[in-house]
Amino acid sequence: DPAVEQPTAQGVFIDPRDGTSYHYVHLGGLDWSVENLSYDLGDRNLSRIYQTVDDHARQVESTALRSKYGMLYTYSAAQQAVPEGWRIPTDQDWAALEATRGYLSSDFSLLYGGYYTKNTYASAANGNRFMGSWAYFWTSTPDTTKEGQYCFARKKFYATSTLQRLSIEPEAYFLSVRFVR
Repeated sequence: DPAVEQPTAQGVFIDPRDGTSYHYVHLGGLDWSVENLSYDLGDRNLSRIYQTVDDHARQVESTALRSKYGMLYTYSAAQQAVPEGWRIPTDQDWAALEATRGYLSSDFSLLYGGYYTKNTYASAANGNRFMGSWAYFWTSTPDTTKEGQYCFARKKFYATSTLQRLSIEPEAYFLSVRFVR
């Protein structure tokens, strides 16, 4: 296995919109947020907090889960939620991070916030999937090889060291967001 690139710098960014502090590390020529974005757009059709089955049944949002995993966003909402001066990483940004294995640095821990889908199934009627076991992150890159609207994303299972690339419908899923500058 190749060596894991370690950050060359780190710091803290405070989002002026809500006062949330985000740590960042400098990897591969970019500052990467260490925490998942947690800016609340105020519309649950755009951004959601991952809920446990109990939370969903009681119709409450867990502030503990939000502070740990951030919020989940549709593709268009993610673009609205990113702080000024930052952006959603491109597919190429993620590929460069994968090539250096910088995402495995202890300073850049991925958070396994799962995802939410509007397509509910009987086995998980609240639409939340895989919190604690999978991490899903938007890229800003559309997948132009498919008919219709699709965007690239990255996912990682907690028990593996590799990221996987996938292409999904941008407004049917809510994923976590890391941001770069």
